[in-house]
Amino acid sequence: MATEGDPAHEERREALTCCLCLEIYTSPKLLPCSHSFCLKCLQDLTTHLKSESVPCPQCRKRVKVPPGGVASFQNNFYLNPQDLDKARDGTLCLTHSNQELDLYCEDCKIAVCLKCVLTKHKQHDTMDLSEAASEAKSQLKQSQARLQTAVSYMTDEVAAESKELKDVQDKEAALQAAIQGKRATLVAMVDKVCDDTLASLDRDSGEIESHVSKELDSKQSNLDELCQLQQQTQQAIDTGTSYKLLFVANEMREGRGSPQAVKNLTLPKRNYFWRPQLNREMADKAIEQHITQFFGGVQIVQVETKAPEVTVNKLFSCGDGDDTEVFSLCPYDNDSTVWLSFARRKYRENAPCEKFDIKGTNITTQPDALGKQSYKCRGGSKGLCTTGSAGGWLSSFNKSQTKTIFRMIETSGKEADINIEKVKPQDELKIESTRLFTIKVGAHRAFDVDSSEQLFVVVEEACVHGCQRQVFLYRRGKEKAVSTYTPPTTACQPSDVCFYRLGGREVLLVADQGTDSVHVLHVQGDELKFDRYLAPGCPLLVQPTALNTDTQGRLWVACRGGAILTFTPIV
Repeated sequence: MATEGDPAHEERREALTCCLCLEIYTSPKLLPCSHSFCLKCLQDLTTHLKSESVPCPQCRKRVKVPPGGVASFQNNFYLNPQDLDKARDGTLCLTHSNQELDLYCEDCKIAVCLKCVLTKHKQHDTMDLSEAASEAKSQLKQSQARLQTAVSYMTDEVAAESKELKDVQDKEAALQAAIQGKRATLVAMVDKVCDDTLASLDRDSGEIESHVSKELDSKQSNLDELCQLQQQTQQAIDTGTSYKLLFVANEMREGRGSPQAVKNLTLPKRNYFWRPQLNREMADKAIEQHITQFFGGVQIVQVETKAPEVTVNKLFSCGDGDDTEVFSLCPYDNDSTVWLSFARRKYRENAPCEKFDIKGTNITTQPDALGKQSYKCRGGSKGLCTTGSAGGWLSSFNKSQTKTIFRMIETSGKEADINIEKVKPQDELKIESTRLFTIKVGAHRAFDVDSSEQLFVVVEEACVHGCQRQVFLYRRGKEKAVSTYTPPTTACQPSDVCFYRLGGREVLLVADQGTDSVHVLHVQGDELKFDRYLAPGCPLLVQPTALNTDTQGRLWVACRGGAILTFTPIV
């Protein structure tokens, strides 16, 4: 058999190849100008030109299409279908017509026919082609095992690089949250300082992400190449012709799949190193430096930091990534488990309710509970739950009476009823519901009641100008809100509210997705007054979406990406 580049080989292959698709002929048709083409190629050509005559693709002579279409052109009987099939499968010698490849030249490492042995390979060592293919198959199986080990290694490397890239992005997001929290406590003139610091952080993290991304792309490319070689090897083992087996075996022996080539790809190269640009202390120093430059070298006065009032602990994450949003959560079974309602953002109507233990193991799913749910414990130690229906019902557990629940039911687009529900003493599984009063309220997102059962706080959402949300205070028996909360920053985007006992007094907590914080408010008369942020600068507190309390006095917070945190007061 002649190798590629040999004139005899090229001439023979050209005689069997369609010049349109550049493949071995399939159902060749002979035009009046004596040029041949595949039937399908001619059909595609006439369909494209939409004409009764077509130019020959080789000599450009126009040929009239018969009434029966191109299928009516004469078949090229000079091209034997069996020869075409053999040429297509790689079993026909392209140097000697009608000669099958049944021998293997060990000197040239190619398949040959008997005439090839008697001419160009006369002094070479040859063996039966099937025996050579059997040996090649055995070699390929060994190569497949080597490739599998390499693929496993590179898969781990790609996963490790992906995790490191994700860690960099998470640290950047956490630092952005910390910087935003610091910004909210400074005067308006310091906004420029924060913008400069965020830009510096973006540059630093961008350089790191670029470095890690390049490493990830390189190793992903190596993994793709190894997988391709593995797939080609497996295909050759399973269904490959003798020609294909020999070709792939040679590639595994001397080409891209050789032991040395694979070894070069699997040498450990990954380095783990400290990221000083993503360290919180470095960020604080950068802010101080920018402030010094901004004010022309004035001395920075350190404000005395209060002792932390809570400890923060991350329990687990639910969902499948940053797009997950928890709409409500409720500690359950004496705080050993928690019910969560979560889904992808903006898909609240498709949010099922799932029960997890504190290690993040899913215990059960309630698929028929759709929409945002406010799960609140009912029945004391029995730990019963209430659920709402899609879109309109919000429940609030009364902190002072464990068997009392307030429920707000939307009756129209501008009104909602406040109902009180109590468990029947004779039957813990049944409740009695009584309507207390009606309030004038818009589309509501969250709702809670204080321990005196006199104050009702609602997060309303107006889907205009980016779905603006506001916090309103209602007093029992009054239809209209008595107060509107004015946050310290216009970036505030409240997502949930919760009355909570902190530092010996009851306060109102507001989860703020806009500034990655939880606001601590005092209720003075009919006014909602901002007091401070809860755990300011905490890197775990990123876009909080839901709040609740448990029987131990802990605060539960759900954050962006499904992270579940607990805040425990420090006594």
